[in-house]
Amino acid sequence: MDNLDAARTESRREALVALRDTLASLLDSTEAQVHAQLAAQYRGTLAEIAEIDAATNGKPKGVRDELKSKRDARQGGRTTAHASSNA
Repeated sequence: MDNLDAARTESRREALVALRDTLASLLDSTEAQVHAQLAAQYRGTLAEIAEIDAATNGKPKGVRDELKSKRDARQGGRTTAHASSNA
């Protein structure tokens, strides 16, 4: 996924992963004079991805997970029985 497509997903983590991949590619092909700046950006990007992963227990949250978290927070963490679960 390229940077523009990742940005359009509106997922910060996906955008950072695309940026990480771009920076890694540039690090392998760049001249020495910009290598230090790219390396610093690369390390910062890795740190941000790690922070997101730590906050989500290592799993990127999808839309379904985010909606469930919001619903659970509104309900005080209690679960409700759904008609479809009654057999």
